[in-house]
Amino acid sequence: MTTNTQAASGQTNFILEMLYGQDRVVITAPLKLTNGHFLQPTGFPDIDACIYRDPEGRRWCLVESEQSMSNRLEAVCMKSRGIWVDDLKGLPLIVVKNKAGDLLATNLTEPHRLASSYILDGERAGSSTQMRALFEGKLGLRNGGGFWPLDKRAHLEQLVFALDPAALLHGFQFVQWKFVGLRQTRLIHARLEAELTDEPEVHYGMVKWDAIEPESTREERANKGQSIAAKSRVVPKNITATFEIDVLALKSFSLEEDQKKFLLGLGLWKIGAFLGNKVSFDPRSRSTGPSLRLRADCYLACDESISWRGNSSAGTTTATELMGARPAGLGQAEGPSFKPDTARKDDGKEAQHGVTFHALVDAIFSDEEDEEATSEKSKARKSSGRKDTVAEKESSVEKKVKPLYDGPLVEVTYEKKSGSKAQQPDANAEPEDDQQQ
Repeated sequence: MTTNTQAASGQTNFILEMLYGQDRVVITAPLKLTNGHFLQPTGFPDIDACIYRDPEGRRWCLVESEQSMSNRLEAVCMKSRGIWVDDLKGLPLIVVKNKAGDLLATNLTEPHRLASSYILDGERAGSSTQMRALFEGKLGLRNGGGFWPLDKRAHLEQLVFALDPAALLHGFQFVQWKFVGLRQTRLIHARLEAELTDEPEVHYGMVKWDAIEPESTREERANKGQSIAAKSRVVPKNITATFEIDVLALKSFSLEEDQKKFLLGLGLWKIGAFLGNKVSFDPRSRSTGPSLRLRADCYLACDESISWRGNSSAGTTTATELMGARPAGLGQAEGPSFKPDTARKDDGKEAQHGVTFHALVDAIFSDEEDEEATSEKSKARKSSGRKDTVAEKESSVEKKVKPLYDGPLVEVTYEKKSGSKAQQPDANAEPEDDQQQ
């Protein structure tokens, strides 16, 4: 069955419903260079580009790896400071700060998102509880994370959905505990490939010349001296972006039906935003730029229709329509609302209002907040009127400070342990293509 989803104009959820009915979906989009005839593919020093032949003998080049594409699909979701773009406002955000208040990271900038040690080893702001201990209690982990009950997988999926739903698409692994099952594989796999011409290799060189101190070439952290480097490029015949979505695995989550469709809609938005050349943020360089400007000599464009195929049907779509699958409610501070669990009752009555991410996040910390509130009330009774006046002044100052994010927010305070050494970046790694997960 072949479907032209463009024909269903005005039906913003049409493609979402079509793809949700599949077990697996492959989306392919033709790309082209915006100028010139050659491009710079992904690669590392001493390895160079990945060039291979398909079963028909055609030569192909990996323009962008799966790991790098995973990062790029995350980059279109965030703007400077590592917070959600306006289109996705309403999703939960976890921020990590030091005691001085400096912003260190967010769950969007960390490779394994909320499974980051900077999040788990930190304490929730205003509380003495370490995030690691909170997770252990919610997930039923014992023996230092060496034992995890067989029936607790649903707790993991629901906890991650409440605090960082995009992590279920991106994939994560909690390496902080011994149990290896505390992870989720990626549900969206992506790559860029180029079929090469008969004579695709392009080689040229570059020279940095220094007339003042040419002998200082090897001086550490100094932009001095002279250097000569070789450059390699390839000439593509055509370029294709491929996205694979494991819908069957997504539908197996222990979540409500509308929450599963929410995740698929979010994934489709990410793909559409990347192919639509939307602005993306790179947390490594702190720079913002078009999503299809991958690196020097590799600025691409997607001008043609996009194809998709599932196990039972196929069709065409556009980047705009993929972005139109964005879940309702995103873009507002309150965020989306999900159907309440009718099995949960309050005073014998079924819940009447939808559940938001604010409610999901609050529910996770509710037990801890009850204890903290009791403790604060006790302290308040002993405080003097002078202290109350000081507190009111501090509260007034805090109100004037513009919040980092006005959606569901969890703040974590992390301080580097004394004696620990900061990990040094690999000097040989090519910055344009970070092979993190």
